[in-house]
Amino acid sequence: MNWRSVLCTSGISALLLLPASVTGQTLITVGNGTIGNGPNSYPAPYGNAQPGARHQMLVRASELQAAGMSEGTISSVAFNVANAVGITLQSFSINIGPTTTVDLGTTWETGLSSVFGPTTHLDVQGWNTHMLDATYYWDGVSNLIIETCFSNGFAGANAEFFQSSTSYNSTVYRATQNTNVCTFNGGNIQADQQRPDMRFEWSPPLIAPLAAFSASSLFTCTGAVAFTDLSNYQPTSWAWNFGDGTTDTVQNPAHTYLMGGDYMVMLIASNAYGSDTTTVGPITVSVNAPVPIAACIPQSQGSIAGFGITSVSVNGSTTTSADASVEGYADRTCIRDTVEVGTLMSLTVVCGSVTTHNVRGWCDWDNSGTYTANEEVLSANSVTSASGSVLVPAFATLNTALRLRLIADYDFSAIPAACQDPQYGQAEDFTIVVIQNPLPPVAAFNADPTFTCNGTVQFNDSSLNTPTSWQWQFGDGDASTDASPAHTYLNSGTYTVQLIATNANGADTLVLVDLATVDLNGQLATASCTPQTQSYCCGYGILGVNFAGIGTTSPDGVEGYQDRSCGNTATVEEGTSYPISVNTDAQNPHDVYVWLDLNNDSSFGSDELIYSALNVNSPSGNVLIPAATALNTPVRMRVIADVIGEIAGPCDQPLFGQAEDYSVLIIPNNDPPSAAFSATPTQTCDGVVQFTDLSSDLPTAWAWTFGDGGTSADQSPLYTYTTAGIYTVSLTVTNANGSDLQTQNNYITYFANNVCDTTIMPGFMDGGTNACTGTLTDDGGANSDYTPGMSGSFTIAPADAEVVALTFSEFAFETNFDYLRIYDGPDNNSPLIGEFSGNDVSALPNGGVIISSGGTITVQQAASNGPTTWEGFICTWECSFTGIGGTVSDPVLNVYPQPATDNLGLQLSGTPGNSLRITLHDALGRVVTEQRPAIGASSILVDVSALAGGLYTLSATTVDGRWSRTVVID
Repeated sequence: MNWRSVLCTSGISALLLLPASVTGQTLITVGNGTIGNGPNSYPAPYGNAQPGARHQMLVRASELQAAGMSEGTISSVAFNVANAVGITLQSFSINIGPTTTVDLGTTWETGLSSVFGPTTHLDVQGWNTHMLDATYYWDGVSNLIIETCFSNGFAGANAEFFQSSTSYNSTVYRATQNTNVCTFNGGNIQADQQRPDMRFEWSPPLIAPLAAFSASSLFTCTGAVAFTDLSNYQPTSWAWNFGDGTTDTVQNPAHTYLMGGDYMVMLIASNAYGSDTTTVGPITVSVNAPVPIAACIPQSQGSIAGFGITSVSVNGSTTTSADASVEGYADRTCIRDTVEVGTLMSLTVVCGSVTTHNVRGWCDWDNSGTYTANEEVLSANSVTSASGSVLVPAFATLNTALRLRLIADYDFSAIPAACQDPQYGQAEDFTIVVIQNPLPPVAAFNADPTFTCNGTVQFNDSSLNTPTSWQWQFGDGDASTDASPAHTYLNSGTYTVQLIATNANGADTLVLVDLATVDLNGQLATASCTPQTQSYCCGYGILGVNFAGIGTTSPDGVEGYQDRSCGNTATVEEGTSYPISVNTDAQNPHDVYVWLDLNNDSSFGSDELIYSALNVNSPSGNVLIPAATALNTPVRMRVIADVIGEIAGPCDQPLFGQAEDYSVLIIPNNDPPSAAFSATPTQTCDGVVQFTDLSSDLPTAWAWTFGDGGTSADQSPLYTYTTAGIYTVSLTVTNANGSDLQTQNNYITYFANNVCDTTIMPGFMDGGTNACTGTLTDDGGANSDYTPGMSGSFTIAPADAEVVALTFSEFAFETNFDYLRIYDGPDNNSPLIGEFSGNDVSALPNGGVIISSGGTITVQQAASNGPTTWEGFICTWECSFTGIGGTVSDPVLNVYPQPATDNLGLQLSGTPGNSLRITLHDALGRVVTEQRPAIGASSILVDVSALAGGLYTLSATTVDGRWSRTVVID
């Protein structure tokens, strides 16, 4: 279909449909009609390709407001048909209701009101208008859901509609032959970013206006300001007073102020029912102001939307702006902020939301035109906004226009420098005027650290109002007159510190009680290595550690290696288990390792790794403290969090993350052991079971009985049963302090081989298994059809699994009558991965490979009572899990080039199997391309030539997990 030609014809029809005179009524159209649906595709509110269809369409309040609609009564809804099919719809109805959602999912919105039908409707070409049986009052601020539904007794074709693309899921629909489609909230619901165009007949309330307006800026260097009327309830006349003696009566005036100053602006909005007045301001006008000197102007190099600065606040006064792709370097030096010497100047820079930025700021305090290190006023890495306060220095040039420079650039680019052109971001310049401060000091200071193991503390003066002399008392009898002295305490203890700050206007005293704590016995031996962060990026690193009395919060890997052992000591008992958690940023999964120097030799051996968690965010678990040789003395604990697959040992330097060290005091265990054990699997088809000792309190000997006459003295034996049956297992553990016994009755089930060949659902093992691998079929087995009317579920939940992958070799369910439903979790209430019907594996996604997001997956067979059944399905399952010492690594070794223009190259690790899937997501999370590398491939190329420039997320998914990273496309 030629949509351009149809659109022109439809535009004429739309004009002819406008009523000649509707008092107080206005037609509001949402959508541009540039795309459409086909005769068998959806969305289509009159779509009869199936005998029934239900649609919910989301219209955001901002769209209605932009179309000219405000609070009032909706009396009709219309849809624009490009090609009618002339089918009479039965029980056609429309419901409307408010919603807070801004992006529809695959569930139905509830709480809607019936406004039209049910009745019959015959579609015609052009606008199909439905005068509502019950008008709907819109509050002017809520998003709206428009729902249509009908149920016919026959199928035909879909009417073709003028539609529009949206940046969010604006339509959900279900087309089906079920007669209860309008009331049943389940089924195969589809979400789409395509929405049929709609037209609303609307009338505002019959009341006086509510005056409101906006100004293009509250600060202007040129004097030009545009005012926009935002009044509600349809004013018909406007009276403006701009505060400089001039007025206007147009709705949206543009005004130019000729003199500098502050001006209050007033609007009186009127209609036939009355008037209302509002005032905005002040509008600050700065014309012909002095411009600060500058030796360089950094120009933006990039043109990708979303990079750069969107707002700057100086002492609470905010200036908004476009990003780097729109305006590049911005000279805002006509905006002047006055500060007093010795006071705090606050700064906030908000960046474009497409990604994180590195932010820097400088103020040319000495008016030299250049910027030095002591003139840096703001510094932050990998942020979307940066805030801070800086003390206006005593050496600042007074009563002079000084240049404030702020730069934000992509955090993969070079760190911003004052005269360096940003690669993707931008620089903005403002003016600061420093004036004399007539006030006496306000004493303030801080200490770093406040807990010390070597006795040395750095005291930093932060007094306001520029003191000229300082008197320190450190609490141990020593004193200093330096502004920011370093002091070394010679004895352990807690000390109160006093500062008297003085200038020509007076003095002030500050006493901080028990500020500094000194523990000269808490110093650990120097570590044999201190792993330094190679190149911090993207939120990697450690945000906090909690373990046996240690509880810290901190910046991430941006601070590099940190020795936090002084003042952060855990007390643990050997042979006892303790919970541990490591907090990391949620945007990237990490590999996390923890080592404990059990012999206090200042290094870490392979047997001193006490915890690991791979490809996770903020892991938590339990640590069993091994037997130690260094007891009752503090030893070093090392925590490392980094990019997946980068760390192999305790001295490896993190790529993007960081290492942190803590102190642990291990005390001896004088208790007898407490027996505990587990087995994998507990239900076996080959008789092979791995038993794992979980006993606490350090057993030194183990005695196993496996229930079939077999025994073992190994700590964690691998045992093979030879006869099918159910077995009780016992473990006796012993050390020098005593012994303990644990017995688990009927713990191991060894099935006969003819049972274990294939799992048939439903029924086997009560509809579930904890096995990591196996084969599953419908209830008819591998060689027979499934049973009519037979429905049931089977849950696969292997212990410690991260993901479960189903691989289908056969699939045949009677189309649109019988279904296989797969749920992402332990039961039928879990999120639905999909509802599948059809006669080939090609009816399933990903070539028949379906992977859960977590460690469980549920398969449900749902067969109708009809006489026809098909072959059903056969699939194998396998799980993936990692634990202490796990070696699962990112299947993508390298991505090149960066940024990419035409092709993105991926170097692969190992030889990928058929489960590796490469996807590229845009900034809204939509999949824009997907590839499956050939089995055994070492690299692939992803064609990105058709993609718009910007940031994308590259994901690699296998049965072992998912790995994601950010890539840039020019």
